[in-house]
Amino acid sequence: MELLEALKTRKSIRAFKPEAVPRELITRILEAARWSPSWGNTQPWELVVVQGDKIRKLTWEMAAVLEQRVVANPDVAMPESFPDAHKDRYMACAAGLFDKMGVARGDKASRLAHMANMTRAFGAPVIIYVIFNADLAEPYTMFDLGAITHAICLAAHDLGLGTCISAQIARYPDIIRRHLGLTLAHKIVVGVALGYPEVHAPVNAFRTEREPLEKLVQWIE
Repeated sequence: MELLEALKTRKSIRAFKPEAVPRELITRILEAARWSPSWGNTQPWELVVVQGDKIRKLTWEMAAVLEQRVVANPDVAMPESFPDAHKDRYMACAAGLFDKMGVARGDKASRLAHMANMTRAFGAPVIIYVIFNADLAEPYTMFDLGAITHAICLAAHDLGLGTCISAQIARYPDIIRRHLGLTLAHKIVVGVALGYPEVHAPVNAFRTEREPLEKLVQWIE
């Protein structure tokens, strides 16, 4: 796949086949992604690949505490508000997704079920957690982690796999640290759900739009 095509066609996958992803294929993805740029080549990222029985135990415990309405405590605070134009795009994304799933606006039960499914990583057979050391907690670390996360998604797309970058599967970091043997010094940013897309799932037909160039680019000569 050409790079420009991959940039334009990659999208979030929200239904995965249960089929396991070979370790060699995950290694190829990470081998490519590790060449991502970072501030002064500091490479502040660490990655934890979760598979098999561990992923089931972890995600089902997180889904259980979600359903018990346990307050989340993510290591990286999730945004709570946006300016109007950005909020409109955010709301349009949610509305379009639920419409594709056939979930009505007032269907709270189905929306809660979707949140639980999201917390279970949409059934993905792999989660790649993107983490960093607490000593590196500064804005450019987030910039660099975004670069390697996008690279993981593009490399996976090139190899016929799907991904979904998810803050939802990082909202209970204490549970994650306990299951994965991490310390409090390990700060968890996002998880990347990874696997083979379920091509016939209606939710995987959903794709968000992007603003036209004239709204985001200034040309100065």
